[in-house]
Formats: sequence, C-alpha cells, structure tokens
Amino acid sequence: MTSYQRLEYTVAAAVATITLTRVEARNSMDMVLKGELAEVIERAATDQAVRAVVVTGSGNAFCAGGDVSEMDLNTDPVTSRARLRTLLQTVYLPLAEMEKPTIAAVNGHCYGSGLSLMMACDLVVAADDALFSCAFVKVGLLPDCGAMYFLPRRLPMNVAKELIFTGRRFDAAEGKELGLVNRVVPAADLAKHVGELAAELAAGPTVALGMAKTLLERSLLLGPRDFAELEALAMGTIFSTEDHLAARKAFASKSTPEFKGR
Repeated sequence: MTSYQRLEYTVAAAVATITLTRVEARNSMDMVLKGELAEVIERAATDQAVRAVVVTGSGNAFCAGGDVSEMDLNTDPVTSRARLRTLLQTVYLPLAEMEKPTIAAVNGHCYGSGLSLMMACDLVVAADDALFSCAFVKVGLLPDCGAMYFLPRRLPMNVAKELIFTGRRFDAAEGKELGLVNRVVPAADLAKHVGELAAELAAGPTVALGMAKTLLERSLLLGPRDFAELEALAMGTIFSTEDHLAARKAFASKSTPEFKGR
C-alpha cells in the first residue's frame, strides 16, 4: 500500500476517502500535498472498485489554503503561470470532472485554495462549526485554483464578486443559505452523515451518475440543440448498462435493484 506524507488514502465499501493530514499547518497546500493530491485523485478516478469519493481534513481544518511560506516560489511570472496551470489541470479539474460522485466533508477552516478544493466536489457536507473564506484578497491576490470558475457556477455573480472582493469569513449556516453547502450537521456527527451519504451514492447506478454530472456541466456551455444531441448519445450508452437492465428486471418483478456501477 502506498503511503503519503501529507494525506491518507483509503478505500472501503467502494468509497475512497482522501484525508489531508498536515494538521500542524491546518492542512494548507504545499508542493508535496499538491503532488500527492494529484496522484490520489487519479487513483480514485481510474480504480473501478471506487464508486464514490470523499475529501476531508484532519484536525480543526479542511484546508486553510495555500502555504504562505512557499509564496516566494511564485515571483517569476512565467514559472508561476506554469505551476498554477499544472495545479489546476492535475488536482482541481480532474476532481471536478471525475465521472464518480464526490463529497467534500468540511470539518473546519476552509479558506482560499481549500475553498476551491471544496467546490471541485459535487456535494458539500459541513460541520456546524466550519468557517469559509475566499481569502485570496487578504494576501493581495486574485483567486486561483479554479475559484473564479467554480464560484459563478454555484452562486449569483454579484454574490461571487462580494466573496472574492471582501474575502470575508462566513459560517456553515450562511454557506448553506448561499448555496455553497448542501447539508450542515453537528461537528461530532460529520463522519457518520458523510459515510451514510457516500454509501448511498456508491450503491447507486454510478455510470449514470457520472454521465449526469458531465452533462450538467456541459449544459452551461452548450446551446439547446447541441445539448440535446449530447444527451441522446449519453442515453444511448446508459440504456445498455448492466445497471439499467437490472433495474428494468427489478421493476418488472417489483423488487429492489442491486446496482454494480457497470
């Protein structure tokens, strides 16, 4: 089993769990953690035994953003552009585009690039004491790691601008009210609630879920006719899956289908 310095990666009952473990730095992103995240996200995406993915943090933070001690690495514009482009294309976008349902289990501070990591997941379950901030402005930066891509897809543009321009902190209850958070649960029960949701998703027709995820994202980019063609192509594939055939048989026999993710 591969071991990592900054995170733990486990698979149980078809659910992969990625836990950031850089507790002493509130799970802030350094170069090592970024590289390890890229590796485990690819592992989860390509492992047929994995049907749902959970991303969470250890200690009192989900992810407190980028490691400020490494900001000197970004002083050269060409180098910093290349580094950020690689980060977006190996961590955030692969997580967002993974054809499997993903859940961010936000256990505490979720700032800056940690907020981007959260938004790259499909669903967000937050502890009631979690805190959030699009904190880039606090260090004189514009948001990176896909924050300006993800925020307008989850929030009205004026709300996204406010969070970006002010970098203000907000709690889990407000995050749910805004639409960034799906569920708020007691901190002590976070693992239980996320585990139940992940198990439910992993037991579902995950090929269909993955395609639905892809089509929902494409719907924001395509016109109605182009989208209708894409939907028809996807449905043509789904009709031939084992899960759909099993569901049809179960419907006919008035039983509950057992999905295999195939």
